[in-house]
Amino acid sequence: MPDLNRQELIKILAITTHARLAGVDLSGLNLSGLNFAEADLTRADLSGVNLTNAYLRGARLEEANLEGALMMNANLKEANLKGANLRRADLSGAILLDANLYNTILSGTNTDRVKGL
Repeated sequence: MPDLNRQELIKILAITTHARLAGVDLSGLNLSGLNFAEADLTRADLSGVNLTNAYLRGARLEEANLEGALMMNANLKEANLKGANLRRADLSGAILLDANLYNTILSGTNTDRVKGL
């Protein structure tokens, strides 16, 4: 069960920069188009989330679980995905320029038209 719903998350992101969401459970939520720039999502459960067109520039996603996430056209420029699980995620059209992908699990991930991979 998610720790927050979309409306609560929108309120948090509207009043703060560098949102601290480390370890939070957002699994299965529709987070499409939201601005997570510089957010700390370290070890967050983002499995099955919809992050289509989301802005995650500079976000910290170390060891985050993004298994099965929809991340089409997401901006992950300069994001830290070290050790993240992106198994079976859809990254088609995403921007990964200067992103840290060290030890990131990409098996079964759709990387069509990804920039910077």
